[in-house]
Amino acid sequence: MPIHISTLIQAYIEQRRQTKLDEIEKKKNVKNGVSEIELATLNEQIQTAYQDFDIQIWLTSAAVRAKQISLATHAVKFTHGSAKGSNILALASNTDAPYLDSSAIVTPAVDAVGNAAALDVAKLLQLDDRNATLAVYLSQGDDHVLRPLASSDEQCQLWADGLRQALEVKTPSSHTLAKQIYFPIGDNQYHLISPLYSSALAHELFHQVQHSRFSDEMKAARDARKKNQPSDVDVVRYSNLAVTISGGSKPQNISQLNSKRYGKTYLFPCTAPDWKSQYQPPMFGSNWFDSREVGRDTYYLVKLLAEFLVKVKLLDSNIRIRQRRDQLADQILDSILTLAAPHQVNAKGWSETSELSPAQQCWLDPQAEHLYSGDWQTEISRDFGLWLNNRLEKASQQQLMLGSEALQHWQALCHDAIREAGR
Repeated sequence: MPIHISTLIQAYIEQRRQTKLDEIEKKKNVKNGVSEIELATLNEQIQTAYQDFDIQIWLTSAAVRAKQISLATHAVKFTHGSAKGSNILALASNTDAPYLDSSAIVTPAVDAVGNAAALDVAKLLQLDDRNATLAVYLSQGDDHVLRPLASSDEQCQLWADGLRQALEVKTPSSHTLAKQIYFPIGDNQYHLISPLYSSALAHELFHQVQHSRFSDEMKAARDARKKNQPSDVDVVRYSNLAVTISGGSKPQNISQLNSKRYGKTYLFPCTAPDWKSQYQPPMFGSNWFDSREVGRDTYYLVKLLAEFLVKVKLLDSNIRIRQRRDQLADQILDSILTLAAPHQVNAKGWSETSELSPAQQCWLDPQAEHLYSGDWQTEISRDFGLWLNNRLEKASQQQLMLGSEALQHWQALCHDAIREAGR
């Protein structure tokens, strides 16, 4: 195990050296050539690269620079780019977590925050030999994983102590630009809570959304669905997503993982679900118009009609006034007929044990037509007219006193609406 992680470290440093050498060679092989002075400078840079990327020299430098970064799962800079509080590395997992949070991730991604010039140290610490990362080994005190690369125990200890600075928060602190919540605990005392953005959770969700949108697997599943063909893969789609951007044009200034996400964080909709009440037929009261459901759904419309009638009460009637009056009354009727529809398609005969009048049973329960030998539509229309007169007088605080003329007009409108609705 130590040999394996040390081999990864050695390969990582050599790969960085080769990248640097390739850049220098590219400058040497420009189309028009380079001058002798430039060639000498580039050759010096090659010698410097070999020296700087000597394994022991580079690890010593990395141990010194490690304090410039912080490995974290929760980072304060996402709250504000200039916030300088502590970042937290929380790797404990809980597979039975009842909520979607960072502890529900089995292997959370570890972010790196701090000086972008020292992110190579962060990548070093995240080298993984399939048993653990170098960061985990060092956090557990397994300093011996570095021993095959060191010339002495003292040098190994020096590297381990230096690299551990990227993992530890010696003096946790918040910042004026960080979020802070005072949580009361009684007797004028409070807990000061500083919530931190979970970059690990954001990264996991980002990859889930990206996979559902752009992966070859999901594209094949969507094509199969369009062609009405079978597929072993479920089509996953996240609707109503919002996107926030952290870091603007320089996401790397916030964190390493933020740069990999192009600064994006996906936000899922958190609106309350549409409430669907359990259906209950109107079993009590002889007049359904006086029920709570009718009053609640028509309250605003009745108020609008009452305000309009009060406003034009002293004016001479004209076609515009009458059209507006009938328009508002029709809206009230439409609302009532919409409320009546679920009762009319309920199980036939439901009204037999209700307190509704025979005419209203015939209207709301098609099975009950035999209960009323007369014109139940006229009876319903009269019930509506009396109800609307009464509601308008109350809504106008008795400024309206409506008599038989208004009653007959509301009754005629209701009669026509019931017939148009097919009842």
